[in-house]
Amino acid sequence: MSALVLYATRHGNSQRVAEAIADGIRAHDIADVRSVAEAEPLSEAVDLLVIGGPTEAHRITPDLLDFLQRLPAAAVRGTRAAAFDTRLNWPKWLSGSAADTIGRKLEQLGAIDPVPTESFFVSTEPDIQPDELERARAWGAELAAASARPREHTTTTAGH
Repeated sequence: MSALVLYATRHGNSQRVAEAIADGIRAHDIADVRSVAEAEPLSEAVDLLVIGGPTEAHRITPDLLDFLQRLPAAAVRGTRAAAFDTRLNWPKWLSGSAADTIGRKLEQLGAIDPVPTESFFVSTEPDIQPDELERARAWGAELAAASARPREHTTTTAGH
């Protein structure tokens, strides 16, 4: 399995989380980490694509939005994907979640299986809160383990 973890960041927290996620994935296999600015064009095939960045004013940052708008469906279609964000530890309705927006975009582009999303919490300083990097490593390991399992083939019927 090979994984690519892409991030946008303002204060370095999302980069630190991306690196921790990749460390967790590396417990199972190969993982590369890049900023979205370094990821273009996204041409290599990977088994797992993870994209994340900060939540600002309920939204994703302009650079991440621009990247997602230019991301070709061919780079995502048929790939397992996940999304993360860094945000204040407030209720989601109050802070918003960039991960939710990223996850929806990945699904629209054809990512397979449910796209898991996760938020990692920062303080107003801004700095990553205690234990969040360890939680990010654990989440990366979970993503890698799930990606190593055979894909589930589900069928849907009308009305379900």
